[in-house]
Amino acid sequence: MNAVARLRRAVLPLAAVGAPCLAHAAEGGSPAISGAASLAQAGLGLFGVIALILGLAWVARRAGLVRHGPQGMMKVIGSTMLGARQRLVLVEVGDTWLVLGVSAGEIRTLHSMPAGQATPSAPSGPGGKTSGGSFAEKLLRSMQENFKS
Repeated sequence: MNAVARLRRAVLPLAAVGAPCLAHAAEGGSPAISGAASLAQAGLGLFGVIALILGLAWVARRAGLVRHGPQGMMKVIGSTMLGARQRLVLVEVGDTWLVLGVSAGEIRTLHSMPAGQATPSAPSGPGGKTSGGSFAEKLLRSMQENFKS
């Protein structure tokens, strides 16, 4: 078996898959891929790989798999929605927990306590008695009083 027959036998399966240029080259035609075509093919491959990497990074960021740098001295312990635009946030700064009232236009410190303290001391009402109601109700009343003044 001569070299041309062996080359045809090796190249013909590729031609059936989708490489007609290689089959044409095996028959003695012009070169299979020119320099400009190979450069364009490499460029498109590189573009595809970069697009794939950027797409996976975007998906990871949207899924919450990427953390943006070290947390440092501040850490959000928890938060609760109080209304459409009001939120209660517990933040740890150093060895202190801050209870913050967050609304559309401002952030207000409502209470501070040592870090790790499970339940803050109950605020006392007039006459030294503790006022009734849930914490959310007290917070809403406090925020309404502060915004009126």
